[in-house]
Amino acid sequence: MTYDQLVTLESIVNEGSFKAASELLHKTQPSLSTAIKKLEQEYGLQLFSRENYRPELTEVGKAFYKKAQTAMESFRELDTFAKELSLDYETELSLIIDAICPLFKISPALEDFFSKRTSLSFELNIDLLDGLTEKILQHHVDFGIGSFRNPSEDIEAVQIIETMMVPVIAPKFESVDTKLLKELPQIVIRSSSKKDSDKIIGKLHGAKTWFTSDMFMKEQLIESGLGWGRLPLHQVQQKLDRNQLKMIKGVAQVNPIEVPLFLLRSKTKTLGPHAKALWSFLLDTFRN
Repeated sequence: MTYDQLVTLESIVNEGSFKAASELLHKTQPSLSTAIKKLEQEYGLQLFSRENYRPELTEVGKAFYKKAQTAMESFRELDTFAKELSLDYETELSLIIDAICPLFKISPALEDFFSKRTSLSFELNIDLLDGLTEKILQHHVDFGIGSFRNPSEDIEAVQIIETMMVPVIAPKFESVDTKLLKELPQIVIRSSSKKDSDKIIGKLHGAKTWFTSDMFMKEQLIESGLGWGRLPLHQVQQKLDRNQLKMIKGVAQVNPIEVPLFLLRSKTKTLGPHAKALWSFLLDTFRN
């Protein structure tokens, strides 16, 4: 029995098919089938039923897989520990923030941290919703700050700040009611994730929807009178003050939404010394 065989078994169970597991592992389906057959032959077990179209664990397979998960968790902890022991101080940190995040609330902390580490490079990315958590889970960044609507056991999340999303429309619409908002498109942000949820938070029932992937494009569409939608209050406050945008008030189902923002990191990603220091620094800063 090898660790690769156990990873193959886990991937087939989690993905639901040999094809999906092969795509995840970047291996051919025949190689996965061979790995499972060798594992079964080694112990004289039948792990998967061959009677159904999709692979299903037998009762013996379920018992074996349960024990295998424990063994794999121990191996991964050892692997992570070994990597931490061998790590040198990294030269670059990467952070991804939600497009609705009020950067002015975290920029002083970032300035304070990096002012003492002048040789350390920093990469800041922007995404939102499932696109943000997907990049964290795939280890494309060290960690992130954003909303967290689909909790995952593989992500550690600590709430640090909040932001207010307010419904706005162009001032040329003097009388705003439910009828008008259903006639105009509700402008909604869609993340970069292919698995982005179809559920739209704050969707007005019966309203048609336009999608964009850029927060400032959304703002321009609304300001031009092409639709309405919610935008971060900190982003549009000046335009509200100058009457370039108007807040929607007194319409049922269309209210401001307070969104908690979390410091997020993958539990399976090994953080270097600088990344650990920044994580702890941000936690300490926003807890005080």
